[in-house]
Amino acid sequence: MDFLDREDADGIRVTWSNVPKSKLQHQRNVVPLTALYTPLNTKLQTATVPESLMMRCRQCRAFAHPYVQMDSDRWVCLYCSSTNPLMKMQSGEWHPALQHTTIEFVTERRAPVPPIFLYVVDTCFEGEDILEAYEALRSSLLYSVMLLPSDALVGIISFGRHVQLHDLHTPLNSVVFNGLKKYAMDEIRKLLRMETVGYANGKLGPVARRFLAGVEVVEYELNSIFELLTNNIFKHGEFERPARATGCAMNIAASLLQAILGKDTAVGGHIMCFIGGAVTVGPGKVVDIPKKEPIRSHHDIEKSKASQLPNISNGVAKVNPLLWTEARLFYSEVATVLCTLGIAMNLFIGSYDQAGLHEMAVVCSKTGGSVVMCDSFNTSLFKQSVIKFFARKSDTQDPENEGAQESPEDDCLLMAYNGQLECRTNKDLQVQGLIGHASAIPLRKDNFTSVSPIVVGEGNTNAWKLCSVNPQSTYALYFDKLDSQALGSTHLQFTFFYQHPSGEHRIRVTTLALGVIADTDAQALLYGFDADAALVAIARSQIEKLYAPGKSMWALTFDSSDLNKHLDRIIIDYCAQFGHYTKGEPASFLIADPYFDLANKLYHLRRSPFIRVFNSSPDETSFYHHVLMHEEVYNACIMIKPSLLSYDMDTYGQVGANGETIVDPIPVELDSSSLGPTKILLLDTFFQILIYHGKTIAAWRKADYQNQEGYEYFKEFLNAPRVEALYILADRFPLPRFIDCDEGGSQARFLIARLNSSTSYSTDPNSVNNTHDILTDDASLAEFMDRLKRNIVGSKKAGPNDKKF
Repeated sequence: MDFLDREDADGIRVTWSNVPKSKLQHQRNVVPLTALYTPLNTKLQTATVPESLMMRCRQCRAFAHPYVQMDSDRWVCLYCSSTNPLMKMQSGEWHPALQHTTIEFVTERRAPVPPIFLYVVDTCFEGEDILEAYEALRSSLLYSVMLLPSDALVGIISFGRHVQLHDLHTPLNSVVFNGLKKYAMDEIRKLLRMETVGYANGKLGPVARRFLAGVEVVEYELNSIFELLTNNIFKHGEFERPARATGCAMNIAASLLQAILGKDTAVGGHIMCFIGGAVTVGPGKVVDIPKKEPIRSHHDIEKSKASQLPNISNGVAKVNPLLWTEARLFYSEVATVLCTLGIAMNLFIGSYDQAGLHEMAVVCSKTGGSVVMCDSFNTSLFKQSVIKFFARKSDTQDPENEGAQESPEDDCLLMAYNGQLECRTNKDLQVQGLIGHASAIPLRKDNFTSVSPIVVGEGNTNAWKLCSVNPQSTYALYFDKLDSQALGSTHLQFTFFYQHPSGEHRIRVTTLALGVIADTDAQALLYGFDADAALVAIARSQIEKLYAPGKSMWALTFDSSDLNKHLDRIIIDYCAQFGHYTKGEPASFLIADPYFDLANKLYHLRRSPFIRVFNSSPDETSFYHHVLMHEEVYNACIMIKPSLLSYDMDTYGQVGANGETIVDPIPVELDSSSLGPTKILLLDTFFQILIYHGKTIAAWRKADYQNQEGYEYFKEFLNAPRVEALYILADRFPLPRFIDCDEGGSQARFLIARLNSSTSYSTDPNSVNNTHDILTDDASLAEFMDRLKRNIVGSKKAGPNDKKF
């Protein structure tokens, strides 16, 4: 089955395209039934029709689709079995809904409020690079104003020790709030003297217009405020951190929008928070001001889950675990407010130290916001990521179609606002939940979809709030399979309601059919198995346990070490189910290639920074997890098992067997055997793009051969991986870190750490000539699989496929 074609057409990947008839047999398959859905998929043109052509079931409100049963004038809903009239087309053709598995309806309703873009800017900068970093931030802010939609509503809040809400009509005026306090909506209204809701009768009130106004009206004043921003640092001791009230600023931003729009008004928009360091004062702080008190580590967080008593870090400095607990609770409350408004929180972090992303990440994950994390605002990573955040459809069009006539949508931002996702299933499927950047909303009982008692992620519902969605936003929906009455097919339907950047309300409907096969039909089961989708589904479900400990079987003690054990159990059960072997003979173990492909990638998942948190801060780990929960299947697989391309000087430029000159790189295994002195390797981990020069190539480059006459081919060879890296960087958000290193250099460790150690000192302790041996005690893939086979074949309990052949 061509999973990529279906993903291009419908934006969906499923772990099992064919499912067994019985619930018991499905549970034995270990891999959960998961649909990874990208609602704003733009790989192929989606059929768009007016709302007048909408054809829905009269009882359950399901949309008509190509799989319905119909005759000349009626169609039968597959979800509630009710009969509905068939809409006739004047042209005599089939109704569009009966031709396309994905269709989009353009309604006549429009958003009551233009999209909102609220800036929340950190003004606490100190150190040697204060001027460069601060000027770089202001430059990016000024440029971002030019990228805003012409009808956007904008506002600005700056913060340091205190929080300032700037008056857009008088740049020198602002309302100052105490950064130590938490402000509710009613308190904001009282302080700003808003007697009624700020938004009424289609217009902003006079008070609201001071702090939220159209960008075309206040562009000059907004630019003036950015230029007049000054460093906001109170004097502090040498061994103290600056006072930074980031949490209070976020709280005021959410409460301000709630005061202006009202509690029940949902609109589209973004809060863009630019953070330069750790939160040290006010609600949501993650560390105290004295530097002798270190910021929390993974070890401290894991201990705080088991005990609320203060612990000792390094035997001297105290880390207060209550800060972590209180901060998570505070940011969860902010996320709840923003979800009701349909506003996404986006974090742009430029700091060498941890800023508190681990605690703040819940705001972004619930609202669908983006996270950009870099060392400084002066880096190209930050500057380019800000530009890519405002990407338009015209920015991604093929240069060959440059002369084509542009449509009004080409100038729209590549994002959807204030969305809602609903799921419908047949009676033999139950919804367990969704894992991704979404928030559960109350159950829709009118669509006849059953909800499973097993809760995964955002569960106990069949509808979710998606505040912000872009073309890469992917949501993993998990299902429970019940007993089917007959062989044939079962169906899923996803309905995505959203606000288009043009202001139109649209409905995108995707319908999927899954085959129901006999329990003994192993060939059909294998044919419908998507190993990449299964890898992402397992990775998301396991990582989610770290952030929802109360829901998991590990109670309050679930940490990274427990996660590894649980993942090992999954691998063993999975291979025992689909492998064939003779009891007590590990050499007899066989497993089909698609099934082995997943086992191979699960090995790399165990070694990835998503599971192995050693040498990573909690903020870095949260950043990795946040991006994994957002990206589509292909990108997520690269994060788990990075891609490695090889350029070999010994073969580059030669004529191949087909008479073509060899200039393209060769994909190679992520293995130490892929290293070589005459090679350049290009590693893509999604978060990093690394170019690694072998020992010989590095020596020639340092000798400046590439600039000498007669060595033009060598210069072209050196540039080839850089050109390939630029193609990768062009489509990536957030922008990955670029690393250029040589064999034996310090930064080569980023490549070595991800390689499978097929050659290491442990495999051949007496080897002294192999320069590519990896100094590690980690088991290689071969050793891992050998231990896995012995565990399965030699276990006391017979496996389900324990048989001789």
